[in-house]
Amino acid sequence: MKKVLILFILLYGHVHALENKSTLKIYHEIFSALLNKQVVYVYTGDKEYRKVFETSEKIILTHTIEEADIILITNHAALFRIINKLQGAFAKGPILFVTDYRLLKYSPSIVGAFYWKKGRSQLLFIENRLDTFNVNLPQEYKNYIVETL
Repeated sequence: MKKVLILFILLYGHVHALENKSTLKIYHEIFSALLNKQVVYVYTGDKEYRKVFETSEKIILTHTIEEADIILITNHAALFRIINKLQGAFAKGPILFVTDYRLLKYSPSIVGAFYWKKGRSQLLFIENRLDTFNVNLPQEYKNYIVETL
């Protein structure tokens, strides 16, 4: 019984590490495509994402939104807090990206979302919002661009 429990704990740790590694890779690819640069400065208040990103050499976590290239938002409260901070704070501001499709309707500054729906990952960019930030995505992302919500 002890061996089974130890094996289960080891497998869980290994699967969790692989999940974090794949999450990090996906977000780095998305963020690099949005900014057309390899090292991206990201702000997020989400503890789980901060934990995943802190191991990266290509996604640098910032402590303030002003230092960020991209702000990753995971819930309504964080979105409204960020929107209030950004109002008039600085001209162009960082790109907003969300992990929940429903958040897209709350701000025209949100350029896209990476989220899960019915057990499948979904990636979505909104064309006019990309244009606002002068973002020209690589060809492999063209299938994920929609004109409107």
